[in-house]
Amino acid sequence: MPVYKRPKPFDFIREKPVEMHFHDHDETWVIMGGQAKALMVDRDGKRSEFMLEEGDIWMVEAGVEHGCEPLGKGVLIFPFPGTIAEGSHKPGHYYMDKEHYMPTLYVKKSPTDRYRGKAKDA
Repeated sequence: MPVYKRPKPFDFIREKPVEMHFHDHDETWVIMGGQAKALMVDRDGKRSEFMLEEGDIWMVEAGVEHGCEPLGKGVLIFPFPGTIAEGSHKPGHYYMDKEHYMPTLYVKKSPTDRYRGKAKDA
């Protein structure tokens, strides 16, 4: 995972909402200023609305449709992706009505002997 030094947020004003979209990867939003009404449709199709404000962190699962409506003077959002799995679209906004699929990520457990035989407190 990368380290973000002095992240530069995206500035969304009231007239420029973040349209409903999804990603093939998890995404985390850090709210660095302002307020917005967040919108999401979960994997089961349940729609939710809630407030986001400075200092909040929103973790959005791959395939969950999400967006927001900036309030007041707008909102500053620094979004960053989780792991980009093999076969994923490149990071960007994708739309259920155009793509016609919902991504699901799986964990593959690969055996390792990395620490076999080493002292536990070494």
